[in-house]
Amino acid sequence: MLAIEVSFLTGRYVATAYNTRTEGEWPPHPARLFSALVATHFADGSSAAESAGERDALEWLEGQGAPDIAASQASCRDVATVFVPVNDVASTDVDREAADADQARSVLAAARADGDAKAIARASRNVTKAETALSRAIRRATAVPERSTNPRAALRVLPEHRTRQPRTFPSVTPEQPVVTYVWPAAHPEPPFRACLDALLARVVRVGHSSSLVSCRLVDQAPSIAWRPSSDGELTLRVVQPGQLQALTRAFEQHQELEPRVMPARPQAYERAGAQASTPVERSVFSDDWLVLRRVAGPHLPMTAAAGLARTIRKALLSYAEAPAPEVLSGHAADGHPTLQPHLAIVPLPFVGHVHASGAVHGVALVLPRAADHDARRTIYAALARWEGEFRIEDEDTPPIKVNLGQAGELWLERVEWATLPTTLKPSTWCRAAQVWYSVTPVALDRNPGDLWARDPRKLADATGEAIEGVTRACVRLGLPSPRYVEILPAAPLAGAAKARAYPAFPEDANRTRRTLCHVRLEFESPVAGPVMLGAGRFVGLGLFRPQVAP
Repeated sequence: MLAIEVSFLTGRYVATAYNTRTEGEWPPHPARLFSALVATHFADGSSAAESAGERDALEWLEGQGAPDIAASQASCRDVATVFVPVNDVASTDVDREAADADQARSVLAAARADGDAKAIARASRNVTKAETALSRAIRRATAVPERSTNPRAALRVLPEHRTRQPRTFPSVTPEQPVVTYVWPAAHPEPPFRACLDALLARVVRVGHSSSLVSCRLVDQAPSIAWRPSSDGELTLRVVQPGQLQALTRAFEQHQELEPRVMPARPQAYERAGAQASTPVERSVFSDDWLVLRRVAGPHLPMTAAAGLARTIRKALLSYAEAPAPEVLSGHAADGHPTLQPHLAIVPLPFVGHVHASGAVHGVALVLPRAADHDARRTIYAALARWEGEFRIEDEDTPPIKVNLGQAGELWLERVEWATLPTTLKPSTWCRAAQVWYSVTPVALDRNPGDLWARDPRKLADATGEAIEGVTRACVRLGLPSPRYVEILPAAPLAGAAKARAYPAFPEDANRTRRTLCHVRLEFESPVAGPVMLGAGRFVGLGLFRPQVAP
């Protein structure tokens, strides 16, 4: 067992929640602790041997998975907005260099949008030069001058002459100002344990600089409050292999001068004291998604989901190894449609919010739950080749271009480290629930008749046939038969488009056209997603979202 105890010396913890600046974070996310260890490692002037040993220990720690957490309840202080002087350069202007850097970044963004490889490479070099010049200017500005400076510029060091910006400092006060992170299955070798112990002894803060701490290894862990879970109620940021390298790359970019997002992986946690719930039934699709976020290009409406998905599949096939793998193409070696679940490409629209627009914010690549390592490697390899077409120097996840014809060029970026918005989080679409609402309409496998008939008898017959079709689709997906299926005349979620707004599916006039309809599902007990039903489930149609508990 490995257990790290963090004591908050002031009795409070100051850190902003990752998804809102008006709330504090509790319990402290494991990624916070790891970042504090890394910062301490690089801040101290340790010998080369000690530094190498600590780095090895940190790389070992990042591979131990999400820890259990022992933490008491905490109360949040009311957040007040205060106006503080900004830490800008006082005695020398760097505005020109900063403006040049901003201009260079804008040119690079425009070049990426145009897709001109030569222009992108040239703009990238200019960004590097401009950022280097800005760094030099900042170093000159913050250095101790050899002679007196301009008196007017020097006045800017005085509080009354410095500009002020609004800031919030969310704070929580725990009942017990101690948090313990426990890895029950971790057994570090004595050298690693000694390095971690020495490193923890030098950590002075976790979170904000006012959150002073004392850290140490302990041999016994207190009662656990939170455990990692696939369907937990709380999402915390944890680390994974490569975290140290990711933090190092991020620091090289921001140099503590620009806004940044802490590299991390979201992990659901559940209360350890809660009674074990009945295992939920799951669909055949995995909740381990590969998410591509929109970074530039047209704002596509959700009605374009199927067309966008088909375009992305064609592109992935062009970069995949030949012959086209069944898990990607959806066709067996003889050319017939595969009988096995395969990759679903699911555009994710912004819905279910008072300001929802229905626009596609990103795309999820969703593999079957039973997909093996080779199948996953095939998808990732095809995506990596696609990214390679647009990679600049050491860029890890370059944006990829999706040609949409007259609609323009859509740029997507693979997201692994950054905190995702709600629309792009797999947990938004995969959490267990009894009630599910269609976001995009279901393409029924069989024509049920006229679902909009004015004749009550025809309408009842068509509705009954549609309900049977939806029930069969649930069973085909590996879910239980719903106890209640409602065929809806309109889209049930804010921002979603009605079924009649979608183009005909499939587009090929020589193939059987499917009836599209919105649906509400209710199961006897909670089921876990993703829930994607009907003939269009592999291209973003029939995507459901769970009802959020009040």
